[in-house]
Amino acid sequence: MKLVVMRYFVLLLVLFSVQVSAASQLPVVRVAVLQSGTVNWELQYILNQQIDRAHGFKLEMQKMASLSAAKLALTSGGADLVVSDWLWAGKRNNAGANLRFIPFSSQIGSVLLPPDSKITSLTDLRGKKIGVAGGPMNKSWVLLQAAAKAQGVDLRQEAEIQFGAPPLLSQALRRGQVDLLATFWHYGARLETEGYKPMVSMQQLMHDLGMKSGLPILGYLFNADFAQRSPTAVAGFAAAITEAKQRLAADDAEWAEIRPLMNAESEEIFQALKAGYLQGTPGVLSEQQVDDAQVFYRLIDSLDPNPSGEQLDPAVFYRNTL
Repeated sequence: MKLVVMRYFVLLLVLFSVQVSAASQLPVVRVAVLQSGTVNWELQYILNQQIDRAHGFKLEMQKMASLSAAKLALTSGGADLVVSDWLWAGKRNNAGANLRFIPFSSQIGSVLLPPDSKITSLTDLRGKKIGVAGGPMNKSWVLLQAAAKAQGVDLRQEAEIQFGAPPLLSQALRRGQVDLLATFWHYGARLETEGYKPMVSMQQLMHDLGMKSGLPILGYLFNADFAQRSPTAVAGFAAAITEAKQRLAADDAEWAEIRPLMNAESEEIFQALKAGYLQGTPGVLSEQQVDDAQVFYRLIDSLDPNPSGEQLDPAVFYRNTL
């Protein structure tokens, strides 16, 4: 009997050693991410569920203090991927880089008004105080500028603009220190639960400006040579994030392990954040979306004080050919 038990434990040890060895041989995919944010929800879920290993790679999250630090990690070779927008990638590529983009979210941002605001049109923004979260390249702010310009309003000249960190500007809106706030979608979702109202849909603005599809702006960026060195790892990563999104969309119970990362102060805020994440889930990238991206790129360039006239190379969008 003792011999049988010993053989059983030896067999378990061998099987465990084989599994550990197999896992250690998986290619590592390093993603530089901010300390908090919606991408953490997705990547931590992949780690918790071992979706990465099921798709033939080992995910490693590298927490960064700022987006600029995350981008530096990518460009210096300290990370394999970073979440940013294809607009930045397009500019980098026009300067000699060779970045590729896998869609993460089609959420662009929110443009919010106080519940009692009398603002009803873009022309009403003349002389108003506008808060812009992050900086001049905030995508909802860029779209708002372009839409206002089409109606003869130059918001940079005819309104008072205040840039700042999203939490600080949320407080400024609550205190009445700004009349309008262009902010990131998850901050907007929180404000909407308090009664603040969207002035206009970002997707509607894009449509009015000539873009016909729901365009994913944020995504995972990586160098093309990484895909050349590790094509199965990149394809596996793309498949893993797709599977994670599908699972989270299919079963509310899957959100239980993500909820602590969301810092949702109430059930209402949790549901708003969950709905916003799912609403931004991108589908398979279409040719129309690629065309719209080129329109958006030209639009961004036209708003620059010194337009470059450069075009977006559609090769920036990753297409899995495996």
